[in-house]
Amino acid sequence: MLVGGAIFGSRFYEMADPFEVYSTLVSRLSPWSLVGDNGDQRVVMRNPLANLAATPPQPGLVAVVAVLFGSTAYDSFGESPFWIQTVYGSSLTANTLNNLALIAFCVGTGLVFSVGCMLTGVGPDTRRLDLPRLLAHAITPIIVGYIVAHYLTLFVDYGWQTLALASDPLGRGWNLFGTASLSPSYWFAYHPTLLATIKVLAVVAGHVTSAVAVHDRAIRLLPRQHQVTGQLPLLVTMVGFTAGGLYLLFAA
Repeated sequence: MLVGGAIFGSRFYEMADPFEVYSTLVSRLSPWSLVGDNGDQRVVMRNPLANLAATPPQPGLVAVVAVLFGSTAYDSFGESPFWIQTVYGSSLTANTLNNLALIAFCVGTGLVFSVGCMLTGVGPDTRRLDLPRLLAHAITPIIVGYIVAHYLTLFVDYGWQTLALASDPLGRGWNLFGTASLSPSYWFAYHPTLLATIKVLAVVAGHVTSAVAVHDRAIRLLPRQHQVTGQLPLLVTMVGFTAGGLYLLFAA
């Protein structure tokens, strides 16, 4: 990253720093927005989907959402009994199989989404190859829903350890911020019904919001004669993602 920044300047971090790209993409779901020019900007409340629709369709956007979506789905799949049995029963090492599965999930997600987009009916002014990039922003709500569903327990139960380590980063018995004594709470372990409900609602809400975002962009892109039938491939794709996401959630 330092070499890239030195060669290409600060713009490199906006385009290539994984955390910068990831956080910027997710922030598109914020209800807050800046309006006005650089000399007179003010913060206003705005429809989050309007902010999301303003995501620049830059090259590489499809790959970014495919990796974020596919890797999170793999995290759930990797904990399923089927995959655990497969790993233990294989002659290949666990690292090899897990890396292959991770790549397969990321590539497969990108391919399924891209094919679903390119099968959509378009007008003469839009190329089918451009559709995945123009619609990729709509996957962001699914990504956020999966993050909540798959990492909420990790964040709540083990997030306290981050605060503890911040007070004693070198393990020398320090207590710089008064948080060294904090430990995991495991609160959700005692409330499994609430945890399951939150996870399901996060996945469903993410997929529903994503479907609305896809529909909104498709209406803008598709010619009038294709605005209903032209969205059928996208509908099948989104339903498949939803069913697959819920299956992986409960299989973990």
